[in-house]
Amino acid sequence: MADFVDLHIHTDHSDGQQSPREAVDRALALGLKAISITDHDTISGYLMAQAYAQGKEVEVIAGIELSATRTDEDIHILGYLFRPECPRLSETLERFRQIRYDRGKKMLERLARLDVIIDYAAVLEAAGDAPVGRPHIADILVKTGYVTSYDEAFRKYLELGGPAYVPKAKLMPEEAVDLIHEAGGVAVMAHPALTGHDEIIDDLAAAGLDGIEITHPTHSRSDRKRYRQLARRHGLFCTGGSDSHRRPGRYGEIGEGQVSYETLINMKAAWRARAGRH
Repeated sequence: MADFVDLHIHTDHSDGQQSPREAVDRALALGLKAISITDHDTISGYLMAQAYAQGKEVEVIAGIELSATRTDEDIHILGYLFRPECPRLSETLERFRQIRYDRGKKMLERLARLDVIIDYAAVLEAAGDAPVGRPHIADILVKTGYVTSYDEAFRKYLELGGPAYVPKAKLMPEEAVDLIHEAGGVAVMAHPALTGHDEIIDDLAAAGLDGIEITHPTHSRSDRKRYRQLARRHGLFCTGGSDSHRRPGRYGEIGEGQVSYETLINMKAAWRARAGRH
């Protein structure tokens, strides 16, 4: 797989079950030329992977997946090639971490009203270095026997509209694009078929969106064709990745989809063009 990359990988610094080092080691074993750790609303996994990959034969590029919303629609915006030290980015992510911490407590309070009692200390331990999220609560619900599977935890309690669901802090998608640009990066709409509202792409392109994720485990051949045409119409580049979490039934595994190295070359060309780099 020497001519391939994977630009969408999650680690245990958000809702994945692989460490940043394990992700890098897997990429090396597959012979991938580059990867991006795109954890939700945090860059700590990327920073760890990038440091670990120094001197190794795989490039780790800056990545993140920002949670955004418009009305009731979840719209995830991937950011790449940004400056991790950007003050506004750091402040936003720290605010998200605190809000996620408080949100976790509120979800446990709602569960307690349903006679589902779990210890927040156990949730924090499950989260480890990651901002607290529903996957960590789901893991504890399984471990304590209230449900038999991660999927059941979401269906029964934690999904949107569920009895223990609490909305998380989100940006408007246009704000997410602007934040990534302020940090010197490029912004990509993640897995648009999961959103199911293609008209949003027109609005985001007008707001400065740089790319669309074409290759994703949930995208059919017709999806990929449609989004490639939309990208061409708006002058956007195309990206792709496995969206690996190392959770059963949760999208792909690292390297799946065979995203060509040319994808990263095109992304870097757009990045240089946006910032006037030569």
